Amino acid sequence: MLQQWLSDSADFLTDPLIAVSCLVNPKAVFIGGRLPAPLVDQLAERLNQRLRSRAGDVPKIAPVMRAAMAMDAPAVGAALLPFQERLLPSRSALMKVSSD
Repeated sequence: MLQQWLSDSADFLTDPLIAVSCLVNPKAVFIGGRLPAPLVDQLAERLNQRLRSRAGDVPKIAPVMRAAMAMDAPAVGAALLPFQERLLPSRSALMKVSSD
C-alpha cells in the first residue's frame, strides 16, 4: 500500500516538477513536511528516476532532494511568525490597498 502511494505520488508530481524546471530553472527542488525522512528519501529517489527518464524532453531538470530541516519544518515555520509580523510588510501594503 505504501509503495503504491509512493509510486502514485511520484507519477502525479513528475509533470509539475518538469514544468517548474522549465519555468523557474531552480538548482534543486526540496521536499519535506511531516512525512518521515526515509519516506521523503524514497519519494525523492522515485521522482529523480522519473525525471531522468524524461530528461530528453526538457533542457534541464532540477534534482529533487529532502529538505535539510524537513522534520523541523513546523517548528521553524512557527518560529518565523514573530519575524514575519515585525519585519515584513503587511499584506495591505503589498497589495497597495488601504488598511481601513
